[in-house]
Amino acid sequence: MDERPIQTPSSVAFTYDWYRSWLDRIEAAGYEFQTFPNGADDGEVLLRHDVDLSLASALTMARIEAERGVEATYCILLTSPLYNPLERAHRDKIRAISSMGHDIALHFSTHEYWDASENAARSSVADRVAAERDVLGTILPDPPETVSFHIPPSWVLGRTFEEFESTYRAAHFSDIEYVADSGQRWREEPPSLPSDVGPIQILTHPGLWGEDDTDFGTCVDESVSGACQHASEKATREFLDV
Repeated sequence: MDERPIQTPSSVAFTYDWYRSWLDRIEAAGYEFQTFPNGADDGEVLLRHDVDLSLASALTMARIEAERGVEATYCILLTSPLYNPLERAHRDKIRAISSMGHDIALHFSTHEYWDASENAARSSVADRVAAERDVLGTILPDPPETVSFHIPPSWVLGRTFEEFESTYRAAHFSDIEYVADSGQRWREEPPSLPSDVGPIQILTHPGLWGEDDTDFGTCVDESVSGACQHASEKATREFLDV
């Protein structure tokens, strides 16, 4: 790998333009992008997106990456309160992301089944995950192999599941560099890449990014408002405009 000096940003704007420049910095440092079933070796990045708030933002980021030949993993929250992956408009977005060469994964919420303090049996987790993978598999050619836990409880961190590829198993998480934009923490802690060009996992949440730099609370509020507006318009079409 051609190793080059790594430029660490001094500040972060949660805009698509900043994200473009961040991808360019990663590639300029000599890194290559990889997906989870393959794992990451030295000089490789596992780029993951947990789609909590907005499929539209995820589609925009997928296009930005595709323009650069970057393959990422998009984790779809089947139990999202803000979008229904089975709805036609949302299915189309998921399939569009997949058509660009990105990997589609399941974003699985243990909180729908167990309390955060409850250490669920491995077989119980595998069964619940399998059921959701099968549902997501109705949108895709095959059920997704990779699973990312939503707001992960401590008992899934570093844990390996034979039935699926967890983004939080040690080889992808604690054994390598891990950088996440959760809660827009990059505003206070700008992301950096390891100086020894070791493997790294980068997590972003597409709903936190946009054309303009917007704070975390506003991003959530706008996503909720947009989902409510979408539901209102659809309900009006289906139940009132008949």
